[in-house]
Amino acid sequence: MHRFLALGISILLGGCVVSPSTIHQDSLAFGEVIEDTTNKLLVMNVLRARDKAPLHFADIPVIRESMQQSFSLGFLEILGSMVAANLRDTRSATMSVQKSPSFDINHLQSKEFITGISSPIDAGVVKYWLDRGLDRRIALLLFFSGVEIVETHAENGPVNTIKIMNSPRDAIDAIKSRQALGSGDLRCDTQSDFERYLKLINSLKTFFAHSYRERRVLARGMSPDAAKDGRNLQSFFALDQAKTQLIYDKGTSAYTLYALSPDPKVAFCFYDNRTPDTASPSQYETMQMGTSSTIDRTSCFQTVVDAAPDDSTRPRISQTPLFFTGPAQVKEPSRYCGIYNRFTGDSPLTRVNGYPRQVLRLQIRSVSEIFQFLGDLMHYQDEVRRHFDGNPQLKVKLNSPVTFGYCADDPSPGCNDFFFRLDAESCNSRFTLSYRSVNYSVANLSPAPGACGQSEGGRKDHTLEILSVLHQLVNLNKSATDLRATPSVQVLP
Repeated sequence: MHRFLALGISILLGGCVVSPSTIHQDSLAFGEVIEDTTNKLLVMNVLRARDKAPLHFADIPVIRESMQQSFSLGFLEILGSMVAANLRDTRSATMSVQKSPSFDINHLQSKEFITGISSPIDAGVVKYWLDRGLDRRIALLLFFSGVEIVETHAENGPVNTIKIMNSPRDAIDAIKSRQALGSGDLRCDTQSDFERYLKLINSLKTFFAHSYRERRVLARGMSPDAAKDGRNLQSFFALDQAKTQLIYDKGTSAYTLYALSPDPKVAFCFYDNRTPDTASPSQYETMQMGTSSTIDRTSCFQTVVDAAPDDSTRPRISQTPLFFTGPAQVKEPSRYCGIYNRFTGDSPLTRVNGYPRQVLRLQIRSVSEIFQFLGDLMHYQDEVRRHFDGNPQLKVKLNSPVTFGYCADDPSPGCNDFFFRLDAESCNSRFTLSYRSVNYSVANLSPAPGACGQSEGGRKDHTLEILSVLHQLVNLNKSATDLRATPSVQVLP
């Protein structure tokens, strides 16, 4: 009897402890739930943006679970004989496991969150993704809403600018209204802005970000004497090395004092083979953040760059914008397309004394604008596919879904990779969701081996990669005030 009693007590005590394997399995399962739900919430906002519906951001900050395991063992021994039932001993054992999971959903509607996702993305975030190996074409499509090409014809001007918007929805009317594309340098005048933007980013074979610090001269020709200028020397020694720089000039035997910018700046650059050998081989683009800025080419490869001094004697040259009036069949390129063709290489660029010079300015997006862009892209792809399915006689090359290029014109690596799509094959999908009674699927980066995905020819699908960028951008704008605190967590044995 005592043996059975000891065994029952040990089993009962063991049953009060939650099994580590149970916690491990449930933790992994909850992680998968958060991953799947978060991905679907991102895609649903893209679909809302396609429909021009309000966006709703939500988050699952906490998943709680109370676990209870119980085990009971009963032992009964009756002395003497039982007349009604010929039983002397009775034994019983019961075991139960109870789980009660719960979760919270927070709607991100604070002023700080809305202000954050509506503000332009910091250039350092774009540099972070480029340094991680994000394809340059993804960065140029995702992070920038448009470009400006600035062409300077001489030292004293004139200076002309053209703007090319990265807007898929605006391209639909231009595509539906035209009958044919022009050829050669006349093609630009028959295209939409979005088509011109796609060609422009493919012409940038290299695109990278470089961080640097800017310094400005505070004083030159300083020659402090140890005997006479002891106080000045002490002041120099006390300077903050992170904000100032004291350089000794061996030629003049004097010191130059510089002020350094407090935070590193970012320059977006590409290599232009058409630049003369006498100049630096690197060309640069400046980020247009509401005000015009000029960056020296050395910001693409030096860690410290001297700020150009102002010259009040030099007349200021105003920039004259040129506008695209609309697609049309022309006999010679318009002035707008002339600048565009010279940049993309469709027309020769002949320089005299280094002119004309062309500079590319990038206009950066906010996080909410990225969602709107992806929604517009979904609408563009649906409309283009519907238009050409209904008009098979039109012999125009347009990819739907959008790819990184046209392999027949430019067979660069990855030219036929998908940028963003939600109509992947369900057998190769990472996850599938239903939105307004329609199923959408997001594929893995590479198609699975076997029969599934063979119709895609092994092309990569970057939709999941873009969602990972979006997920991090949204998280960067969350604050502790957006997430409700959990006062207590109770785990029952």
